[in-house]
Amino acid sequence: MIESHELGHLKITPGGVDDLEQQISAWIADKGSHACIPLNITKYEMARDDKKLADAINNVDMVVADGMPIQWLAHKNGWKNVERVTGVELAERLLSKAKENNWRLYFFGANPNNLKNALENIKIQFNDPIIAGARDGYFKGGDIPDIIQDINNSKPDILFLGLGLPQKEYFINDHLPKLDVPFCITVGGAIDIWAGAKKRAPAMVQKLGLEWLYRSFYDLSRSALIFRYGFSFLKDFLSLPRRNK
Repeated sequence: MIESHELGHLKITPGGVDDLEQQISAWIADKGSHACIPLNITKYEMARDDKKLADAINNVDMVVADGMPIQWLAHKNGWKNVERVTGVELAERLLSKAKENNWRLYFFGANPNNLKNALENIKIQFNDPIIAGARDGYFKGGDIPDIIQDINNSKPDILFLGLGLPQKEYFINDHLPKLDVPFCITVGGAIDIWAGAKKRAPAMVQKLGLEWLYRSFYDLSRSALIFRYGFSFLKDFLSLPRRNK
């Protein structure tokens, strides 16, 4: 079991993508109920004033550093074993292992057209894994019981939750105990990326850990969030004394 570290008002899970995959595989084999929320600077700052979002993040078993700023913050806190593992990177690692492990997959989120295109591309790119079910992200509150029933009836091993922020985190917080799914990961806009509707940063930009900045240039909603929360995060980061642990 990977133990998480305290990271200010939230927490962070140590390890690299190999360590995380190993833990997730064990959880799936045990048929329990576990979830992962990738943490970026927007969520970190939003969670200061949004108790439900903070509870969602602190109550899941795995919180990964979705971007270099969170890794930098963890290292300044003294947690040198925290590595940058983006949500899409971890999700794609699981997709690449799904076929050989006979994992059943469920995708929930995005608009109908992007969801359809994403599923078609995933079948091609990841050796035709078992897609147990899918549901687009357009629904009303009264639809949730039927959505949960559909997810459970599909008997997935992994739920890829691609709703917006903070809806996907709220969904985890409110409904994870009702889901018969061993592992759930929030993937945000990854379904749109798999659909080809959005692009990931070039490999060199990803390597430098600046994918969050690259995406802000063509995603105006993301730019607004980074501008809004980036300065408060920078202030927190600079005022934090460096710790050695």
